[in-house]
Amino acid sequence: MQVIPASGTLRILEIAKKMEREGKKVYHFEVGQPDFPTPENIVNAAIQALKDGKTRYTSARGIPELLDAIQELYARRNIYIEGRENVIVTPGAKMALFQGFLATIDVGDDVLLLAPSWPTYKVMIRNAGAKPVDVDTRTGYVLDEEKLKNKIGNEVSAIVINSPNNPTGGVLTKDHMKLIYDLATDHNFLVFSDEIYEELVYDGFSQTSMLQVDTNLERTVVISGFSKSYSMTGWRLGYAISSPETINNMVRIQQNTTSCATSFVQYAGVEAIMGDQGPIRRMQESFQRRRDLLQQIFCDIDGIHCMNPMGAFYVFPDMSHFDLTSSTLSELLLKRTGVTSIPGKVFGEAYDHHLRFSYSVSEQDIQEGMQAMKEFLQDL
Repeated sequence: MQVIPASGTLRILEIAKKMEREGKKVYHFEVGQPDFPTPENIVNAAIQALKDGKTRYTSARGIPELLDAIQELYARRNIYIEGRENVIVTPGAKMALFQGFLATIDVGDDVLLLAPSWPTYKVMIRNAGAKPVDVDTRTGYVLDEEKLKNKIGNEVSAIVINSPNNPTGGVLTKDHMKLIYDLATDHNFLVFSDEIYEELVYDGFSQTSMLQVDTNLERTVVISGFSKSYSMTGWRLGYAISSPETINNMVRIQQNTTSCATSFVQYAGVEAIMGDQGPIRRMQESFQRRRDLLQQIFCDIDGIHCMNPMGAFYVFPDMSHFDLTSSTLSELLLKRTGVTSIPGKVFGEAYDHHLRFSYSVSEQDIQEGMQAMKEFLQDL
């Protein structure tokens, strides 16, 4: 338990809950989940599966219908995998990551993290007995080739990348992904590519999957799921794509832990992929409008630098102008304006002058909350 820390956002959430109990308005920009309901056709598919008695154990690998649907999902992007060999369906993408680490990483290994990065990666890596090592990127999650090369040693067994990125919303170019793959080949390590936000990209941008770089799945484990793109966070449905050897080892772990992903939820996953995509496109369009609104507000505040994110639903402004730690500034903003945020230090030691804001909130809350924050920061 010593390697599992308390949440880095716990203090902020405790203050927010206390304020709400006191009847004060809180604007929840800390939430990392879509605020849209799950599309009705997906909900109906789960209900029908329940009525049809789809309530028993399934194969630990996943139901064939969903494995085939995931294969079809990638075929639409001209990415060709064998769903029944290269895929495992898991109870959420977190479990896919955890099983992937356990299946491939040895005690004592180093695992590189392109930073800033989601803090749970480090907890999982430490649980596997390995050591997470930050590789800081340039502003906007732009790969720094020299920093990466300088971190590669004999103990490195894997690197974790996340594009689109949480917390910056930045994306890796195909050239940079090819460079990472080439280094992995030269130095014999794996690439874990967390692509959970791949459908949430804007301005006509199309995100490159690591599967388009490592077409033979020689060194890649891709992690994705249904939580973000389909607004299915509570359904807990994710998956991993990799070589048959790695997937088979993950299946063995799943057989001895969760057994399988929830049966009727897997049938909802089939509908999510194969059914009407209209609600998904409308969610994406709404996120882009919110991004534009939030970005413009930050650009209008003196002293703040905020990159325009290309994906996910976060902004990660540089708040160093105010000369406060991210925890102090985040707490101050909440107490004075009701606006929640995540301290940048949570995502890496080098980012203590940043805050993360999620725009998975209503446009009205963005306008009201950001106006209150803007007035406070200008006074500050």
